[in-house]
Amino acid sequence: MELNAAPTGRAQVREIAALVGSQAGTFVRTRLALTLGLAAAVSVNTALAPLILKDLVDRFAHGQRGASVPVLIGLYALSQWVARILGALREYCHAQADRRMYRMLSDHWLQHVMSLPLRFHLERQTGALSETLTNGLRGCQMLLQNAVQTLVPVTIEFIAVAVVLVSFHHFAFLLLFAIALACYGVVFAYGTVRVTTAARVASQEQVQSRAAMTDQILNYEIVKHFAAEPLMRERFGETLQRTESAWLRFFKSRLLNDCMTASIFSAFLALTLLYAAWRLQEGGLTLGDFVLVNTYAFQLVRPIEMLGAAAQGLSQSFVYLEKMMEVFNASPEPRASSSPVVLEGAGELTFDQVSVAYQRGRAVLKEVSFTVSPGSTVALVGASGAGKSTVLRLLMRLLEPDSGHILLDGVPLTRLSLPQLRSAIAVVPQETLLFNDTLRYNIGFGKWGSTQEEIERAARLACLHEFILSLPQGYDTRVGERGIKLSGGERQRVSIARALLKRPQIIVLDEPTSSLDGRTERAIQEHFQEIFRHSTTLVIAHRLSTILHADQIVVLEEGRVVEQGTHEQLLRVAGSYAALYESQQSGRVVLLR
Repeated sequence: MELNAAPTGRAQVREIAALVGSQAGTFVRTRLALTLGLAAAVSVNTALAPLILKDLVDRFAHGQRGASVPVLIGLYALSQWVARILGALREYCHAQADRRMYRMLSDHWLQHVMSLPLRFHLERQTGALSETLTNGLRGCQMLLQNAVQTLVPVTIEFIAVAVVLVSFHHFAFLLLFAIALACYGVVFAYGTVRVTTAARVASQEQVQSRAAMTDQILNYEIVKHFAAEPLMRERFGETLQRTESAWLRFFKSRLLNDCMTASIFSAFLALTLLYAAWRLQEGGLTLGDFVLVNTYAFQLVRPIEMLGAAAQGLSQSFVYLEKMMEVFNASPEPRASSSPVVLEGAGELTFDQVSVAYQRGRAVLKEVSFTVSPGSTVALVGASGAGKSTVLRLLMRLLEPDSGHILLDGVPLTRLSLPQLRSAIAVVPQETLLFNDTLRYNIGFGKWGSTQEEIERAARLACLHEFILSLPQGYDTRVGERGIKLSGGERQRVSIARALLKRPQIIVLDEPTSSLDGRTERAIQEHFQEIFRHSTTLVIAHRLSTILHADQIVVLEEGRVVEQGTHEQLLRVAGSYAALYESQQSGRVVLLR
């Protein structure tokens, strides 16, 4: 699966801004606007509050007493209260926007990932996708935090302080501030590059370690079968060690940058206070001016440092968002053509010279052609790797053919919408996939909105109803992760019930009774013949005894159709099918070439 390259630099910023903007509804935009307004108010209040303190100190220095002093003290205390109240409101509004954005992006992520074609998922690990989402959401939060809570309000505060200093003709202090700002700019520019590089490596290692952990958890049974816990622990420990080392390099870069900024701050503060003290001794400043300059020395350095930290935070957030943007840039499954049609036939299925390859140069199907007449049953047989499962994936449009056409009632599948196509087909896979939910949910998943009576009828047809009633919680019994609480045969019967509930136009059975005992298998096959007698049935078979009744048998070898016919016709030909059937009857192992 080839992904579109993730954008970088300004292009990446535009992509991310477009993504965030597209997901930000009216609620989010309103809350972010309120956050910006409150942040601006806090910044202005913070910049003007020292003026009250200056006036108060000057009154005390000149021995002035009176009613104005309590008033000034009250105003100064009020300004601090207002700053904190507005700050708390700002945090609340930002939290509302952040949580809604988290919800909307997560929803958009899942919808997009589920819309991606099979080729994408074949090359992805579940844990890696999960960690990519986690990192992407963290990056989005950092982006909003630094842009809304830091860049804008700090810039406003810086401008307000500069205006105050100019109004009091403290140009020398502005020059010192400008020199400090230039030094900070150099340090942060250098530090941002180092931090970004370290963060990218750490993020990649974090994704890989999460993927390794998830892979082990999903396959814990095979680990136990081979007593491989020590090996798995060692391998996972190596990934954790690489992740830890990567993060330590990241924090080391941050530490170096912090030490450099602290040195600049101390030097700037010392120079500012020394100059202010000299001017105070010379009579060029009042005591209130000294307090004002000292306060602004802290207040200007703080926003400068915050801007630098925000720049690093933004670069780090872009690193976190890179992998998410790669996934969002992946092309989803192809949709129907601009002029979709309505199916009116009885379910005729045609494969016409279909070829497909998972990888370039490795063809899985080669010019495969066969037709399944409406209401008939066609069986696909062949050795492992012959291409039987690929036929199913093509039929469901999980894959697209490289050449040839697949038609349903004479209509190319590309002219059907995916919901329209997939609602007409029910699949009973050999490996049953179940949700970690109740039996009722897993059976009812075949047809949304089914009544309890319909679910129970499907369970009876799948010889499952009595077993479910024997459970303490009945249909409300949870089946566990991937249905682990059920046996293989029980999982398979749930899958069969799910398909029976759907009542599809086409039914695909991938060795649907391989995990069942003979008695249950015969009972379910009788139900199959009764319920699907009006459906077009495609059977992928390994045990040839289960497809003797098929109207047609298609034999695949190395991706090609080598034989077609009924069971009796193929036995008379005495080819590959006859050899395989004879071997299964006699118990010998004969592989199709």
